[in-house]
Amino acid sequence: MKPLLSCLAVCLLATWPLRPADAAGPLLTEAIALNGPVMWLSSGAPGLVLGLVHDGDTIVAGYGSTRPKEGQTGEAGPAPDGRTLLRLGSISKVFAGELLAGLAAEGRVRLTDPLQRYLPADTSVPRFGTRAITLLDLATYSAALPREMGDAPSDAAPFTWPTRSERLAWLATVKLGWAPGSVALYSNVGFDLLGDALESAAGASYATLLAARITGPLGMTDTTLNPTAEQCARLMQGTGIGAPPAPVCTDTEATQASGGLYSTGADMVRWVQHNLDRADAATWPTLALAHAVYRQRQEMTAASGFDDAAPMAGLALGWVMQAAHGAMPMLLTKSGGGGGFMTYVAIAPGRATGVFVAVNRVDFPMFGGLITAANGLIAALVTR
Repeated sequence: MKPLLSCLAVCLLATWPLRPADAAGPLLTEAIALNGPVMWLSSGAPGLVLGLVHDGDTIVAGYGSTRPKEGQTGEAGPAPDGRTLLRLGSISKVFAGELLAGLAAEGRVRLTDPLQRYLPADTSVPRFGTRAITLLDLATYSAALPREMGDAPSDAAPFTWPTRSERLAWLATVKLGWAPGSVALYSNVGFDLLGDALESAAGASYATLLAARITGPLGMTDTTLNPTAEQCARLMQGTGIGAPPAPVCTDTEATQASGGLYSTGADMVRWVQHNLDRADAATWPTLALAHAVYRQRQEMTAASGFDDAAPMAGLALGWVMQAAHGAMPMLLTKSGGGGGFMTYVAIAPGRATGVFVAVNRVDFPMFGGLITAANGLIAALVTR
């Protein structure tokens, strides 16, 4: 099988652009030498960006093209690389979880604080009996809220709906069907309400919090909710289910905590390294809270929306925990999709290994295989 795959990769790459990986050590270079091209070819996407971190070494590689070929004679876009802008989608949620963890580590909020405390006084927040929705419920997908408020308007650009005012008005109409904390149900609107609460708790905009606490200190200059014209010029064109017919690059603060972030492969490997750093005394208290598992699957009445490629065993702050099995260590993972992109990040805490992958194609059957391959890269590097 391996010679066959090697031949297939060589033959197809002869007609498709490939961006060489950034300088890295020989182990990571070898780890993606075959796996990267095969992951791209198997995805059917115009392009793929892959980042890998192991024992402090990093690599970012791009495959294919940033936009599809136009017609029979048209040219595909250039090959993606570590600076190619892409949409993170729901990976944005783990950034919100880290912001919550940071404020909690400083004592500015408690995870068990009710959401009501951080919304305008005239906002009606539903309860189930006497049980209120807490910040922890929101960050662990267990606030008894639906996935979405409803269908986005047909003319809404990706990740620009609903607005804060629309969310708060909608919240007053919600009746909870079960007690928060008892069922895990994937919710985008829940994370955007968490973002609203974080702004109130910190007395600053979400974008300001993100820049001050995560992207600024880490030098993640391309991770943003408000891309510049220069950054927009580097955006891959999304394809597949729900993708706009042409690239759309606009302010996405409306869904800042649930899915609005733009980023690049280079920025994401910095962020993966940050999440694997257990020795930094300044960030460890925040990461310890962000990575802790607060909801175990076995204690939930039901759980839906988390088993992309392996069963969810527990939920941290935005992160989905996959239990160790065989050669695979315990993983904290998060997937994302929308606007023509699908993304995935996984870290192996204590093993100094993590992976990030993004494709500019929305295809759910394909995505499970892509996640399995990404997890396989971690398993190949973690042998203890």
